[in-house]
Amino acid sequence: MVRARVAGVIILGFLLIAAGVSYYMASTSTATLAIQIHDAPASWSHVTVTFAEVAVHPASAANGTGWILLSLAETRIDFQALGSLSKLLAQDRVAPGAYDQIRIAVSSVQGELSGGTPFLLTVADGIAKTVTPFTLPGGQTTTVTLDLDLNQSIHQANGIWTFTPVLGQMSVG
Repeated sequence: MVRARVAGVIILGFLLIAAGVSYYMASTSTATLAIQIHDAPASWSHVTVTFAEVAVHPASAANGTGWILLSLAETRIDFQALGSLSKLLAQDRVAPGAYDQIRIAVSSVQGELSGGTPFLLTVADGIAKTVTPFTLPGGQTTTVTLDLDLNQSIHQANGIWTFTPVLGQMSVG
């Protein structure tokens, strides 16, 4: 009877150790990445951008391959309504480690000049990428805030408004 109790305690001890190791491995095997975006257009009463995709690129992957798509939290953002605030654009769990790029894809943009009529901007190339590397520690949430520089992204030529996304400063926290 004593042997059965000792064996039971030893087995219970091994199970607790295994559960602790499993919990530790699971909590450090992924990281949560949150991508926020902000900018306030100066001479516009509204600039609503529709995002099609947000992806990150592991530094260990070859160029052009290995992109990881993140779940979009928002697909349409009116940047004038944001003012100086940031808005969560995408968030997902990814492998911890070094990343060298973030790519955003814009599918459409609607704008309205102050006191003007709303109109659709032509999206010439809706892709913008960062070039600042960052590291995601395991078991933690890292927030990357991107500045979509709308003043540099919006252009007018021959009466046609075009939008080519330009990313400004990026902060990692």
